[in-house]
Amino acid sequence: MNYFKITLKILIPIIIIYLLIKYNSLDFSRVFELNILLILQLFFLCFFIVILGALKWFLLLRIQNTELSLKRTVESYYLGYALNYYLFGVAGDVVKTIYIAKNKSNKTGIALSVILDRVVGLMCMGIIILYSVPVILENLNINSFLSIYDSNIYLYYGLLTFLIFSLFLLGKMILNSKRIENLIIRSLKKYKNKIIKMLVETIDIFFTYKKNSLNIFFNIILSISIQIIIAIALYLITLKTLMVDLSLISHTVSSVCVQILSIIPISPGNIGVGEAAFSQIMYYMNSKTLLEFASVYFIYRLINMIFALPGMFVYFFAIKRDLADEK
Repeated sequence: MNYFKITLKILIPIIIIYLLIKYNSLDFSRVFELNILLILQLFFLCFFIVILGALKWFLLLRIQNTELSLKRTVESYYLGYALNYYLFGVAGDVVKTIYIAKNKSNKTGIALSVILDRVVGLMCMGIIILYSVPVILENLNINSFLSIYDSNIYLYYGLLTFLIFSLFLLGKMILNSKRIENLIIRSLKKYKNKIIKMLVETIDIFFTYKKNSLNIFFNIILSISIQIIIAIALYLITLKTLMVDLSLISHTVSSVCVQILSIIPISPGNIGVGEAAFSQIMYYMNSKTLLEFASVYFIYRLINMIFALPGMFVYFFAIKRDLADEK
């Protein structure tokens, strides 16, 4: 069964890539049109993404283990970043967690920080989508909604901002509520199941963030900043290779949607699937303009894979055996 799944995950991207090429959405020759300046700009943006990504994770990690350094966090984050581009599923998250937790206390708390970091990232993607709704509707030409948004656009953004901050304050209140914490833990402690015991431990650790809500707030800011940087990288590729100046917001929405889709491990690193999704969303986000958008995402992926390549070598030739022993 495992061989069947692996074969299927390899066949899916091959078929998708074939169709993208057939319908003139993907052209590998675009890679050879890249100039040195653009490549250096993209490498710099990749570096910036890794640094900001490690920093936002570090804000959550330090709450669970004060011994962890930013340097070790950057190493672990880069390792996970590299593996996510080359392997199936969430392999990068698993390996980076094992790597940074090696010989450290509170391994459960460290693992929880990875999950929370992912959850916050998804929330931020949702926030970006919500703030982009008027632009999305405008590009989709949904007239029944456009008339409503045109006259109430400031009201929409005002209510949305109020709702987001209200939810943040509500989350902070829940974290600071000893009554809610005790109620949840007492109700679960009645059960002697090992899974329930692990859940109780996880919830207990989760409430350690109650005095550090500011760390979560800065994590949100950094997560949104990373999405903007990714969009800038895609925008630059579109501008320099397709020679069209399309909006940054269309690149942001398309990139965010592809990342949400990548939660489902359809292919290794979602190769082919990401290109197809990005191409389709960019098509609709730019008034059904038909261009080689899949080529743009492929170039972005290729640059990231080259940038991540040293991490793969380090993993396979230096630390893979140590991590296996740690498991």
